[in-house]
Amino acid sequence: MPGTHYDSDHSFLEALPFEYKKIAYKILRSSSLEIMLMDLRSQYSKHFEEFKVTEPLEVDYIEKTICACIVAKITSFSKGLYINEIHFQFLLEVLYKALGVLVERPGAENKVIDAILVDSHPKTLHWINKDKSDHGKHSLAIRSRRENTRRYFRYQANMSYHFIRIGNHEKVEELHGDIYSSGVKHFNKIVNEKLDTIVVNYSKNIQASLQDNYPEAHDLFMVVLEKLEYLREVLNGISNGVLDIKTAMRFLTENINNELDYASLNGNIRTESILRDFEEKLNQINRHTITLLENSTPHKLYEGPVLQKLKIDHDIRGYVEKNKKNGSKLLKAFIDLYHYTLLMEKVYNNISSSNYIIIFPEYWSQEYQDISPGGFAFLTEFLVEKNDILELFFRIDVSTSNGVEDFEIIHQRAKVVRIEPRADLGRYLIACEFMTCPEETVMLISHAIQGQEVKDAYNSSGLLDEDDAFGI
Repeated sequence: MPGTHYDSDHSFLEALPFEYKKIAYKILRSSSLEIMLMDLRSQYSKHFEEFKVTEPLEVDYIEKTICACIVAKITSFSKGLYINEIHFQFLLEVLYKALGVLVERPGAENKVIDAILVDSHPKTLHWINKDKSDHGKHSLAIRSRRENTRRYFRYQANMSYHFIRIGNHEKVEELHGDIYSSGVKHFNKIVNEKLDTIVVNYSKNIQASLQDNYPEAHDLFMVVLEKLEYLREVLNGISNGVLDIKTAMRFLTENINNELDYASLNGNIRTESILRDFEEKLNQINRHTITLLENSTPHKLYEGPVLQKLKIDHDIRGYVEKNKKNGSKLLKAFIDLYHYTLLMEKVYNNISSSNYIIIFPEYWSQEYQDISPGGFAFLTEFLVEKNDILELFFRIDVSTSNGVEDFEIIHQRAKVVRIEPRADLGRYLIACEFMTCPEETVMLISHAIQGQEVKDAYNSSGLLDEDDAFGI
């Protein structure tokens, strides 16, 4: 397909000595044009450290290796990229400077270099002369994929996305259970570990501050935790389709009706006031979830009411600051309680808006790893399963200029092929492979990410001094 590294001119790479050729293919499949230009400027690349050579590295071959990669990279680009004329002229200047080094005629006029390419490297000359409307399917493919297992180069474009899990078989039409059962695991390992840690800390702080001297108050605070844990089980059940609507509504109603007995606080007005604020926030989540379920049917998802900011949401900042200066075990327990409740609020919001958000692309996530015409890798706090089928919605900028946005929407089905926990980010890396990607979608993604790669290289080149390598 156009835009891959296998459709570009690799003849300069093939002409390199064996060890340098190995390094070149490593660079080509992992480095963007921007990185290549930076490497050229420094006359080095980290990939030279990965191969042992029989002789010391030669400066001339280092430069030629990187230049050969630049030629292969640029000739992999389509002429129909989403870039303006300034970006395209930059691309041509970079190409000719690299070619000047490779044909040992640095600084030579373009027509002189063209004359050399006619006999020795016609594939590059073909790319230079072809029209922007000529996609030239496979016209530049001159070598096998033995040095690169990826068909497409992966990169980031100016893009946002949204996904829905639709099942774990390619022919699944719908999920079992009610429509709000998206199959997304809101309470995955990372979220559960956060909640479990909060529970442990909360229990220790309550025990240390109340159990010996105020056992009845200690029991009251543990009842609050039980109500939160109960809500956690219900939200998990409805998101995974384990609980039906009627059962979930009954459980939530029971949770609200299980009122707290504040008599055990023995008239401690300040503590009672704060705890009542927490109960109000907890009950708001319970009530709004009931409203969401009441208005949902097996065929239509009702967007639940928006959770309002309550008194505790405004007061918590003061409690956190006070805890930093002169904290107590009881104050730490209140802060733990808020963090737990906040996670419940986040899960409710995600369940409530899971389908509704599709029609508002401006709220889609922008945190992703990379994309290519063959697949997509993104970071998410929600866990799906390997081999799951996802409906992906992309909003991709196809503008030709910086600072001006022009978005296209893509709807594409994909299969999950790899899942990597990223505990440091509190996320999972989900790698997907597109299923039956239409030709127009392939071209749109290819043009968008290649165009962004050129823009990034152009913007970066402006930071280089004019005397530095390719500081155009």
